[in-house]
Amino acid sequence: MYIVSAVLNGNKSTVALFDKEYKLLAKTEGTQQELCQLCLNVIAENGAKTADVDYIGVAVDGALGAPASVAAELEKNTGVKCCGASLIGAKALGEAYTAGDVPFLVDIKIDDKVECGVVSDKKIYFGMNQQEVNVSSMVIAFGGYECDCGRKGCFEAYASNSGLKRIAAEAGVAGAENLTHKELFAMNTPEAECAKKLYVEYLANGITNIINLFQPNELVLEGPFTEVGDALNAPMMDIILREQYTHSMPNKCNIRSANCEADTALIGAALLGR
Repeated sequence: MYIVSAVLNGNKSTVALFDKEYKLLAKTEGTQQELCQLCLNVIAENGAKTADVDYIGVAVDGALGAPASVAAELEKNTGVKCCGASLIGAKALGEAYTAGDVPFLVDIKIDDKVECGVVSDKKIYFGMNQQEVNVSSMVIAFGGYECDCGRKGCFEAYASNSGLKRIAAEAGVAGAENLTHKELFAMNTPEAECAKKLYVEYLANGITNIINLFQPNELVLEGPFTEVGDALNAPMMDIILREQYTHSMPNKCNIRSANCEADTALIGAALLGR
């Protein structure tokens, strides 16, 4: 038996064929509109039939619609059972698997948005409405910045790229509207120091809340803030390690950056039906 794995990200579809041991056999790419044909092609071009495929796992970027709807449409058009999840959920599953099937892992991606995937006992965690975890709307500053979700003071409003720029602008940093993380943390003006301190505190606050809430074995971090280095990482980790309520307990969450392997999400999608 085989497994087909698909990742939809932007207008790009990446499709792969795995054997039952999750060994990658073939991979192809195309547009979002070509997803179904790519799945059928990767099966036929490797000497298999749709009847030989156990299932298709599809990971969908949040901007492209509900994973369940994409999976249902793909199942109808291919005749193969399909399982769907968010792209960040599949990444979390792939991170857990490639790290030795970590029993409880949380993957947080912070860029223009804040996304979170939670893996427990080799499965993505879904709530009662088959929705994955949302930490972006977790309030970390009551009555603070307005978030896209309509609430005020959300984690996303402070930790995202736009949050960084807003914090920098309010601190009086020149050119704040176009700042990147690396650029801000390379500055040494009084205004930049103030902005850096505030951003790190908000970022660490949200991450600590997530660790305290889930108590995962591993926390995986993704996004431009992870590329800054010790100027951001050292003060952030100091806060996180100090404010975890398990700081005096023997077992602590392992915090690390995401693997840079391009196939992490594909592996995660391939694992959706196991």
